[in-house]
Amino acid sequence: LESMTTSIVNHQPAAPLFVEPSNPYKGLADQLNELQSRQQDESKSIENSNTELITILSSLPVGIMVIDSTHDVIFSNPKMATMLGKNVLTQVHPYTQDIRNYELLSLIDDVFDSHKSRQTEVRNVSDTSVTWDTSVLYNQLENDFHVLVIIYDISDLINVKQMQIDFLRNASHELKTPITAISGFTKTLLDGAMNDKKSLVEFLKIIDQQSEQLASLVQDVLTISHIQNGNNYDYKVLNLQAFIDSELTSYKSMAAGQHVTIKNNVDDGVRVTADSNMLTRILRNLVSNAIKYNRPGGEINIDYSANDSFWQLQVADTGIGIAQKDVSRLFERFYRADDSRTKQRVSGTGLGLSIVKELVDAVGGLIDVKSQRGVGSTFTIEFPIVTEDDDSTK
Repeated sequence: LESMTTSIVNHQPAAPLFVEPSNPYKGLADQLNELQSRQQDESKSIENSNTELITILSSLPVGIMVIDSTHDVIFSNPKMATMLGKNVLTQVHPYTQDIRNYELLSLIDDVFDSHKSRQTEVRNVSDTSVTWDTSVLYNQLENDFHVLVIIYDISDLINVKQMQIDFLRNASHELKTPITAISGFTKTLLDGAMNDKKSLVEFLKIIDQQSEQLASLVQDVLTISHIQNGNNYDYKVLNLQAFIDSELTSYKSMAAGQHVTIKNNVDDGVRVTADSNMLTRILRNLVSNAIKYNRPGGEINIDYSANDSFWQLQVADTGIGIAQKDVSRLFERFYRADDSRTKQRVSGTGLGLSIVKELVDAVGGLIDVKSQRGVGSTFTIEFPIVTEDDDSTK
C-alpha cells in the first residue's frame, strides 16, 4: 500500500495490488488501484492533448513564442523561426538570443515591466521590409506568469491598402484632367468665345476629345472592378486565325495612319477553347499598344504556340521599346514609362495593361514581357488548355 501510494504521488506507473477478499485492506487496495488507473488515463489524455496542441501551434501561419518569468524561451513554433530569420533552439534560452528587432524587444520589455498586454504593428527590415501585427500577452498563472508573443505578417495587407490608396489618388488625378478641361473650355465659350466660329469649333473638338477620354477612363475602372468581382467565362472552341483577323479589321485605319504592318502568323487549322470576350479585350489592348508605341514603317507579328498544358499568344512589335527599369512596373494601374511619354505622346487611360493582367490572372494564365529600347517589345500570354472534361462555363 505504501509503495502504491508513493507511485501515485510521484506520477509513476505501478503494478496493481492483489489482496485477498478477507484482508481488511481489500477496500483501500481497490481504491488505490482505481486511482492509479484513472491517473494513467488522465496522463495519457493530457499527453495526447499536448501533442495535438503542439501540432496545431506548429502549423499555424503565425509566429508564436512563450517566454517564462525568468525571460527564457520555453516554446517557439517553426513559423516564428521563419519570420525571425533565425533558428530557435529547442532548449530553454534567453529570448534576446533570438529577437534582434528593437521595436519587438522594447514591446516585450514593456509587458514584463507593466504586466499588461500590448498590441501594435512592428516593421522588420532584413532582405525585404515586412510589417508584423504583433501581440505580446501577459498571462498570469497561479504563482507565476508567462509572456506570449504572437506575430502575424500583414505585409500583403499593407501593400493592398497602399495600392488602393494609390489607385484612388491616381484615378482622382486622371479624372480631374479631362473634367477641368471640359469645364474650362465650356466656361470660355459661355463667356463669349462661342461667337467666334473658329474658336467654337476648336473648343468643341477639345471638349469632345476630353469627354471620350473621361468615358474611356470610367469604362476601364469599371472593367477592373468587374473582373475583380468575378466573371462567368463562356468557353467555346474558336478558330484562332479567323478570330484574330476579325479583331484586326477595326485597327486597319489606325495601323495605316501610323504606317505599321500587322501580320497574323497563326495557322488556319489552330483551334483554341477560350472566352471570346476575354480574348478580345486582351488582344485589342496589346495590338492597340503595339501600334501606338511603334515607329513609322514598323511591324507587329502575332504568333501562336502550344504544349500539353498551355497555349501561347504572342504579340511582338518593332517599336520604341521599354526601359528595363520600367518593365517590372508595366502592369501597375495608371503607370506609364516616362521615357515613352517624352519621346512619343500616346493617348490612353493608363489602365490597358492592368486590365490585361487582371484578365490573364482571372483565368489562371501567365503574362510575360521582353523589351529593349529602340528594338521593340514582345508580350507573351500563356492560357491554360481547357478540355472537354472541364465545365463549359467557369
